[in-house]
Amino acid sequence: MGGEGKPAGVTATSVESSPKSGTRVTTLELFFDLAFVFNFTQLARVLSRDMTLRGVGQVLLVFWLLWWMYGGYAWLTNHLPPHRRHHRVLLLLGMASFLIIGLATPNAFDGDGVAFGIGYLLIVTVHAALFAFGGPGAARNMLRIAPFHTVGALLIICAGFLDGWVVYALWASAVGLEVIAPVLTGVSGFELKPGHFVERHGLLMIIALGDSFLALGIGTDGGQAGPSVVTTAVLIFVIPAGLWWVYFDESEKAWRAELALERQDALRRSRLALAAFFYAHVPMLLGLILIAAAVKKTIVHPYDPLATAPSVALAGGVALYLGGIAWFHGILKIGPQRFHFTAALVAVLTIPVGRAGSAVAEVVLLGVLIGAALLSDHRWTKKMAHLYH
Repeated sequence: MGGEGKPAGVTATSVESSPKSGTRVTTLELFFDLAFVFNFTQLARVLSRDMTLRGVGQVLLVFWLLWWMYGGYAWLTNHLPPHRRHHRVLLLLGMASFLIIGLATPNAFDGDGVAFGIGYLLIVTVHAALFAFGGPGAARNMLRIAPFHTVGALLIICAGFLDGWVVYALWASAVGLEVIAPVLTGVSGFELKPGHFVERHGLLMIIALGDSFLALGIGTDGGQAGPSVVTTAVLIFVIPAGLWWVYFDESEKAWRAELALERQDALRRSRLALAAFFYAHVPMLLGLILIAAAVKKTIVHPYDPLATAPSVALAGGVALYLGGIAWFHGILKIGPQRFHFTAALVAVLTIPVGRAGSAVAEVVLLGVLIGAALLSDHRWTKKMAHLYH
């Protein structure tokens, strides 16, 4: 991780240069991302139903497998855009696999594990098949990684036939295989187009933030939109709106992220992309899942004290997201870190307010905190731009 030195987009050399345009995201990839984010909705449902350590553990295990394969498809379409008919058909088949997984997710540890495992096996098979069309170099790289994916899927299928602690052991083993795969195989050999990669993940974050917004409507369960519900919904809306602004602010972070990747050689670029757009996005996406799960509990009785679990989920979700943003900034050196790290720590302090006061009070404090982080970020960016232009 980097410090808080010169942002990549405002140095003397970068002012006169710009990232190469490269390949942009296709509508089919955006369609694919919509199918993928459906799984986030299901994970939020799992967590809202069971806000215990068991529920959190299940969400983490499922999330990691899904996120890993999403990353695999993002690298795939970056290397091999789905312009040909057979590429599109296979990518649509991958979408269908994510749908199967999404439908199985709510009961993946209680009756639907086999269906989840079969869907996951189909996803990894389609992924490997598509990479086979990417040329001999891409095919060789995929041959190194595919066995890890396949064995992981088989472990999940086996877990579906079993009960008890061994189910979680097999799931954890599958996740472990995905974690060690890049360590053992490396990320060299994959050509990465920065413009496409940055845009693809930006669009994913918009969809994921939109999913948190939709949780407002789902949380009312079709009840009457009285003044208290409407007021609370508007207040809660400030949270995803503010988090959107943190990621997509006026300082052109996407442009600077693209430039930061463009400047590196092929190996360094791949490693940087893995750190920034895979690992640093994990806390952001988990944070959005926590927020979506907490919203249902928050909006129903907004002026009552919140139970411990949803209060922790709401504040913890904001803290994770802001911490992820700070990490993301540090890796690419595209923005400040201290403001968002500080805001993430302070967010945790709002939990007692929700517990002893009300859900609305916690929501308001979190909204003010996000706004303060945004203002600090904006001032820092203007200062750096003035110094280095």
